[in-house]
Amino acid sequence: MFRHTFRRCILAVNEEASHILIIDDDLDMLQMLHTILSLDGFEVTVCGNGVDGVRLVEEARPDLILLDVMMPGKGGLEVMMDVRANPAIKDIPILFLSAVGEEAVIVQGLKGADDYVLKPFRTLELEARIRKILSRTSRGAREVPKVTEQVPERLAVEVGDETYLVPLDHIYYFEASGKYAYAHTRDRRFLTGFSIGELEEKLKPAGRFLRIHRSFVVNTDVVQKITRDVRKSMAVVMADEQATVLRVSGSYLASVKGRLGL
Repeated sequence: MFRHTFRRCILAVNEEASHILIIDDDLDMLQMLHTILSLDGFEVTVCGNGVDGVRLVEEARPDLILLDVMMPGKGGLEVMMDVRANPAIKDIPILFLSAVGEEAVIVQGLKGADDYVLKPFRTLELEARIRKILSRTSRGAREVPKVTEQVPERLAVEVGDETYLVPLDHIYYFEASGKYAYAHTRDRRFLTGFSIGELEEKLKPAGRFLRIHRSFVVNTDVVQKITRDVRKSMAVVMADEQATVLRVSGSYLASVKGRLGL
């Protein structure tokens, strides 16, 4: 249902929060960015093609445009030129978000854009770049969501073509997987849009999530017991259906013992 919605453009209506327009022909990317940035307090409009994107820039006057380079029909560089050529919208900041890493394309993009981020991107870095652009422009003075110590009650995860919001209380541990990490619940796992390091930082204020290994962050509320693995190293046993055993690495041993009162 959500995926089909993105076949056309969705226009944000909140006039108080900073408004971001995302123009990208990748529906999965639109879905993910819409979820992540909305949870962070931004108003988000998404559009799947350059022609409608330019029209929406003129109509909605967003505070920032996130723009893909390679799109069928009107590509991102052409969209940028159209925006910069229109006196009414020429000052709206543009951040390119693209898998195209060729130096010539990046240089061309930065001639008219404020920043250029390569896909796959790190979510927290993208959010920081967005806030930096908005904070230095008068357009962003409307209301830039602040980075606070408040932790969201739910985490956006990907299941095929859909995005689900999983309550943090349901997550037992996170497991690193390349650039991203899986969130494990009692009986399932879900792909997140964050690295294990980003999750450690993002969830630190919650108090109950603890890094025990370069590959694992655990919910200490659902640690069932402490044991030793086959190498006689300390390990935690989770209270999930598999009673998963996760080894504690030496570099995290002191902090784990301190947190668990050992």
